[in-house]
Amino acid sequence: MGQGHAETYKKLPNAELVAICDKDAGWLELCRERWEAPHAFSDYREMLELGDLEAISIALPTFLHLPVALAAFEKGKHVLVEKPMAMNAAEGEQMAAAAKAAGKTLMISLNQRFDADVQFLKRYIQEGHLGDVYFARTLWRRPLGGLPSPTLNRPSGIYSGRNWFNEAAKGGGVLRDLGAHVIDVALWLMGYPELEDAVGRAYTQFLPDFLSGTQLIGDADDHSVGFARFKNGASLQIEASFGQHIDHDELITEVFGSKGGAIRWSGRPLKLFGQVSGAYTTTEPRLQERRSSVQEEFVSSVLEGRPPLVTPEQGIAATRIMDAIYSGGGSSASPR
Repeated sequence: MGQGHAETYKKLPNAELVAICDKDAGWLELCRERWEAPHAFSDYREMLELGDLEAISIALPTFLHLPVALAAFEKGKHVLVEKPMAMNAAEGEQMAAAAKAAGKTLMISLNQRFDADVQFLKRYIQEGHLGDVYFARTLWRRPLGGLPSPTLNRPSGIYSGRNWFNEAAKGGGVLRDLGAHVIDVALWLMGYPELEDAVGRAYTQFLPDFLSGTQLIGDADDHSVGFARFKNGASLQIEASFGQHIDHDELITEVFGSKGGAIRWSGRPLKLFGQVSGAYTTTEPRLQERRSSVQEEFVSSVLEGRPPLVTPEQGIAATRIMDAIYSGGGSSASPR
């Protein structure tokens, strides 16, 4: 994900990429040459000492989000952190408090917010076309071939540190990975209502066999389901899977209101449902929204001194739902 951050910053007219950091020396040098980065570090703490460095992107395994963010705020840097925000809501609250104390921006990288269909649907709902939104259903599931590989082929060689996706202690698991996106989109469209409670189940069904013979840990969830209830009476159904007995990838968000409904389905046009002059209709709106990027919004929010589109409070709220699903339900206890 760090590659995407760096490449996007390079294209922005109001930002300059001044430094990159990675512990893989060969990969670091290739990236430094590719992006013509003035500085390259193998230790983020040394990078944070740069005087002309004003903001950083944290594109690291989830368990490292908190310590690196806290170090960045201590050095007076703004922070864009990859999703999920943190290992749990308690860590998210620590990050938010540190950002506030330092007077710096903290934004979570949830890029599906910026898709044209999501932007259109948010405006459509705000204009009242769906009425009162009382229920949403969201899922992202992949066929069994989508289980995370523990290695990655890079031009500098085989990167063998990718198995953290499959390790619960490092913040791996499908709910934190794919689930973070769909939970955020659904909650944003619903207006981020205050959580009453949530229940769910996290399954580790296929990872042990997938990693058998490798001596690698595979104890994170590869399939999770949940149901959240909110204090305004609305509810949300959630499903995320790295591997199921299905034939293709599916990414779906459905939103239902008192006046109409909508469905966002990957690879298909956005559809709106409702009544016009007493007749039930289905329409496919023409999308004219310009798709911006997480990095563009982050930089603009810093320069303009305003809250970013994805706030720390929203990141904490989404993480609290994940905590409840991991705990089995009824609370926001830390996941296993």
